[in-house]
Amino acid sequence: MSDEIKRKAIIALLISIFTLSATYALVNAIPVTVHDEKPKILGTFTLNVEVTDIKDLYAWQILLVYDPQKLIVLKVEPGGFLGSVSITELGVTNDIYDVFMNANFPGSGILLIGGSLIGNIKGKDGGGLLAKVTFGYLSVDYVKPRIVFDKKPYEIKLLDSNGCLIPVTIENFKIYSEKH
Repeated sequence: MSDEIKRKAIIALLISIFTLSATYALVNAIPVTVHDEKPKILGTFTLNVEVTDIKDLYAWQILLVYDPQKLIVLKVEPGGFLGSVSITELGVTNDIYDVFMNANFPGSGILLIGGSLIGNIKGKDGGGLLAKVTFGYLSVDYVKPRIVFDKKPYEIKLLDSNGCLIPVTIENFKIYSEKH
């Protein structure tokens, strides 16, 4: 496929991340009553998002939902397989060929994360960690976050270097947690 189609696919992914970020900023601009008491974190766990045996992965995004009354996002980190540089670091150097993005909406329990290569380059083959998300739990009866597969336009997506969807299967996409 042409470079133009690749650019459009990447721009669409970046626009969806930026749209969520802008919405979050707008929602946070509305005055709300602030409670001085911070919730007590009883413990933490890390959710790992991983791909295995993938061919030509160029861009990805997932939507995680969680109960904001029982969980809080403490840290979101790139996993290193694809998407290793924060989007805020773009433009720092001309050698950046992959980016990592995230938008967290703590009040609604929504976290959108993604990564992408940049430029006319082939996607990555193989497998590895895409992201690590550390949660703090505020209640012992919390339910682990889940991936949303079908909420348009933010559902889980894996794209190849031609801008085509890579099917998500139980064999090539995994999410697992580590309790601390």
